[in-house]
Amino acid sequence: MSIPGDPQRPQQDRGYYGAGWSQPAPSAPQYGAPQGGPYPTAGDRYGAPQRGAYPPPRPPRPDADPRRAFAPGASVTNTAGALIAVVSVVLVEFVAGLFGLLGASLVVHPFSSYGAGDSLVSGFVTGVFAAPFPFYAGAFLALAFLTPIARRSPLPTVLLRTVLAGAAGTVALALVGVFTGAFGAVTSGGARIVIDVFTRPLQSGLPLTLMLLATSTAAWLWLGRPRGPRRGPGAPGTPGTVRQPDAVPPATVRPTSQQGAQQPSVPPYAPPQPPSDPWGGPRPR
Repeated sequence: MSIPGDPQRPQQDRGYYGAGWSQPAPSAPQYGAPQGGPYPTAGDRYGAPQRGAYPPPRPPRPDADPRRAFAPGASVTNTAGALIAVVSVVLVEFVAGLFGLLGASLVVHPFSSYGAGDSLVSGFVTGVFAAPFPFYAGAFLALAFLTPIARRSPLPTVLLRTVLAGAAGTVALALVGVFTGAFGAVTSGGARIVIDVFTRPLQSGLPLTLMLLATSTAAWLWLGRPRGPRRGPGAPGTPGTVRQPDAVPPATVRPTSQQGAQQPSVPPYAPPQPPSDPWGGPRPR
């Protein structure tokens, strides 16, 4: 009979856990391996990729040609250029209409009704914001998504895209004129459709397109300006300063070949020389 703590006890009787019986060691779990079963999984049933299988990466999208008239796409730069161009046109219309309102208010009260019952203020709001709003929307969408003001594009291409954006805004005015003309044709006759669809959109679209050309050029110049951290006054590179020469410090470590060529080949210390007459007497002092 053997004692449980006796070192003479055979090792195979201790078992795997030392409890006195033999049993196999548990196998390590295998992560990532598909566990087979009698029933198919959802991935096998519907054709989903198994664990560990990833779809191939998408090829990079080629850049649009900067010289083409149409460059479909959306980006922050395109939206910023469209906003600069269209908002600048709105500001020009606002300032011009404001001067007209101030001049007319010297004769007629701004809030008094005249003619068909409209006041000067309502006519100002309609002429500056409400009536040309389809042109603003159409030109902005065209410049932001179809004919962008890209800084990589040359100026003639940008001007051509601006003309196309102005044409898109004029078409938007004509589309709105179809509804207003059809509604006004009931009381004014069929001539109202011709006025709202053809003559009035062209009358408003041509000057707005010319202003859009100027504002698009300004937006193109603004987007193409160099960007960098703001430099303080007197910093190198600012106007009125001289660029400092590139100073190269002298080399402090010489190559090994030059050190061996310049230093004489002498031992670091002189070995002791043996006496010329070892059996002679002592040296005289």
